[in-house]
Amino acid sequence: MDGFLFLAGPRAAADEPALLKALEPAGWWVARTTADALLLARDRTPVRDLGRVVIVGELFVRGSGQPAALALPPWPDDGDLAGLCTRFVQTHWGRYVIIAASEAAVLRDPSGAMDCLVWESAWGWAAGSDLPEGLPARAAPRDLAIDWRALARSAGPGAGSIGLVGVTAVTPGALWTSRDKAQQSIWRPSVFARDPHGSYAAARDAVRAAVDEVLSAELSSGAPILAEISGGLDSGIVSTTLARLGGGRNTVFINLHAADRASDERRFARAIADKAGLRLLEREKPELTLDEDALDRLPVGVRPSVNGFDHHYDRGMASEAQAIGAGRILTGQGGDIVFFQSPSSAVAGELWGRWRRAPRADPAWRQLEAAARWNRRSVWSMLGEAVREAWRAAPAVEAASHPWLTEPVAPAKRRQIRSLIRAQLFHGASIRGRAAQLIHPLLHQPLQEAVLAAPVIDLARGGQGRGLARDAFADQLPDLVRTRRSKGDLTAYYGRMILRSLTVLRSYLLDGRLATEGVLDRAEAEALLDPDQLIHVGDYPRLFEILALEAYVRHWEARAAAWAEGGRARRSASHGRTVA
Repeated sequence: MDGFLFLAGPRAAADEPALLKALEPAGWWVARTTADALLLARDRTPVRDLGRVVIVGELFVRGSGQPAALALPPWPDDGDLAGLCTRFVQTHWGRYVIIAASEAAVLRDPSGAMDCLVWESAWGWAAGSDLPEGLPARAAPRDLAIDWRALARSAGPGAGSIGLVGVTAVTPGALWTSRDKAQQSIWRPSVFARDPHGSYAAARDAVRAAVDEVLSAELSSGAPILAEISGGLDSGIVSTTLARLGGGRNTVFINLHAADRASDERRFARAIADKAGLRLLEREKPELTLDEDALDRLPVGVRPSVNGFDHHYDRGMASEAQAIGAGRILTGQGGDIVFFQSPSSAVAGELWGRWRRAPRADPAWRQLEAAARWNRRSVWSMLGEAVREAWRAAPAVEAASHPWLTEPVAPAKRRQIRSLIRAQLFHGASIRGRAAQLIHPLLHQPLQEAVLAAPVIDLARGGQGRGLARDAFADQLPDLVRTRRSKGDLTAYYGRMILRSLTVLRSYLLDGRLATEGVLDRAEAEALLDPDQLIHVGDYPRLFEILALEAYVRHWEARAAAWAEGGRARRSASHGRTVA
């Protein structure tokens, strides 16, 4: 599990032995020490010292599918830091953070795969990929507390604010400086969305090339990989591309399934494996129950995470990765977003007017018909929406809740960017993510840029979600999967879990911290936990979000209290008083 912890200040450097003693059992090691700062990294996290900056994390060269050299040329001591960072994200990508210690600044990579938090400790400013267990109070954020106001606004896991006072999350692609306590966007999705590929064919080729690039990079180490074949289109694209690139030799492909027909996608997973000549490992998941012990052991990170609720799946993937010695687990998560699966009537805005796709992949009447079919709307209603958008005044830059939403783009593309913001939650805490690197290659920077520059009318060509992706990878996907319209449905599986766990879940939520602080609407919670409602509606994603938030609040209140007590004890000791 990659990670870093940077602590500025002479006292941080002087405290190296004590910090290492506390954190070394969890895999932390000292990567760099100066008179004014201390940098620790976790496990096998690469660290590149370029003089003016240090780059922590995995790094690849754009367009090559190969890792960057460990010894890179030093950055010039003069020159604008933001300008240097801008050029760097154009020539490299990966899972990394850049630390400019002398300028008290950090850059988080555009994919956001490695988190980056900044805070003020007793020693000075600090940054880290998380707030690791064992971190002493003197290195922890000052006055850490739950941000109840932020939680009440979002009422669920979010990818921007992390719900804690005393800690700031750096936006992917942003440069944060301690001097200004502000973030400057170095990389923005709107830049690519406003500069589309020259044609549909160019967009299709760019998407395929980007998938090849990111998966070649993941294969470049030659180390064992565990890759999931769920049976869906996205994992099919990942697994068959891995096979085409020669990755089948060092990769174990696995399908985890439940016993009921709706969620058992083995027929599709086997078709994918047979088409690519892969051996498929199949594992059946037992029935789930969430008892008090399971809730107490939910993996919690610096953001609320729903990744651990299916604990049989989470632990099963972790066990399989450890059994084969895999340092990476690859998934197809994020494909629905980047390839654009869900219908959107906003695509009408790309038919005419300021957002019109030129040149068109198909005649306007055919695109209109396809958009109507995709959205299950009449052609006339879609035509009306297209005309209204074409005549609407140019949108002004709005005050947005996220830096990625401050520039005008086509309405459907704006929806995709919102989804990419939310996709940061895929990187949330999990048991499998602690056993190995949990990697979602379809969310890597090269592919994000390729799909952002593809208008949604192209991504959903023919009135079919992920139409461009189906076209781009038609030669390597079985027809059974390429033409598939349905998706596996775990509703019944999760519904049985919740019904078996109702007594525990009702107590956990209705007597929990969210309810006490008024963040949780009791009427909503009662409805979500009503057996009849669960059978007929079953809003399990919303219920999992609330449970994740409750677990998150309990975890961080306990840690904040422990750090506060540690700080009081330290101050008492420094004044010569004995602490009981």
